[in-house]
Amino acid sequence: MAASSSSPLFSPASDKRFWSTLRSRVDALIGDRNAKISIQNVDPSFPTEINSRESNRAKRLKEDSMLLLRGFDSISQTLSQLSNNLDNALQGARELAKPPTLTDLFHSKLKNSETKEEDPKQKGNQEESKIGLKRKFDYSECSDDNKGDDGSQKENEQSPQNKKMMKKAKNLAISMATKAASLARELKSIKSDLCFMQERCSLLEEENRRLRDGFTKGIRPEEDDLVRLQLEALLAEKSRLANENANLVRENQCLHQLVEYHQMTSQDLSASYEEVVRGMCLDFSSPIAEEEEINGGGDSDDADNRVTQTPRTDIFGISTSLDHYFDEEQH
Repeated sequence: MAASSSSPLFSPASDKRFWSTLRSRVDALIGDRNAKISIQNVDPSFPTEINSRESNRAKRLKEDSMLLLRGFDSISQTLSQLSNNLDNALQGARELAKPPTLTDLFHSKLKNSETKEEDPKQKGNQEESKIGLKRKFDYSECSDDNKGDDGSQKENEQSPQNKKMMKKAKNLAISMATKAASLARELKSIKSDLCFMQERCSLLEEENRRLRDGFTKGIRPEEDDLVRLQLEALLAEKSRLANENANLVRENQCLHQLVEYHQMTSQDLSASYEEVVRGMCLDFSSPIAEEEEINGGGDSDDADNRVTQTPRTDIFGISTSLDHYFDEEQH
């Protein structure tokens, strides 16, 4: 009802005439502008001659602006009318989608009972009026009764069709309401996404501006948390690698020393040196014989029973012949 009450100011014919005049004015403006540009390119002193026409052109532009304003007003009015129609349609769809309440069912039953009570009263009045008529119209009355019966049968036949149409309209309204609800949810989600993106863009712009100002002023961005964390991680990694390098250097030195020691201990001995080692003799004599010799005396039997001993040249019991052999090899 609200949409029907707000009628547009212009009829379709007036709208057509308005758009045609607007188009002609726009074409004239574009033509004048192109002509002005071409004349200025040909003769630069021509703008001084056009000053007399500026007043007329200003009036024309004012009229065109008023025409445009009226056109925009008509467009806004049609858009508002369309929005009102859409709101009314959505409201009707929501009302149809709502389940009927107990009060609505009670009122509908009361209306049906009242209509049923009124129908027999009307039929009784019609019968009384028919009885009061003359007999010569009996045939016409019979024909009227047959027509009334046919009309009631047609109404009974049309009532299920009307119910089917109402059901279809209700289903259509429900589907439209569900679609409108889904679209509203999608719009809400898109709106929330847009708000999040706007906030993120504002934060990024603020950070970019802060970094740009810091670099232009020569101030290092030490307060940046991300850069600080990255620097701390890099310093920790550097210290760890330095410690690991020191440990590896120490291990390398130890390995070099072990290799040198192994090379020194695993050198091949010459055959002569092996023979000399085999010819080494050790003195395993007892110290009793020496004491007897020092004391200077003993029985002859004891002298005969003595064991031949190697001369003891040093405390380690190694013969001096080994030293003599080494001296010969060196010479």
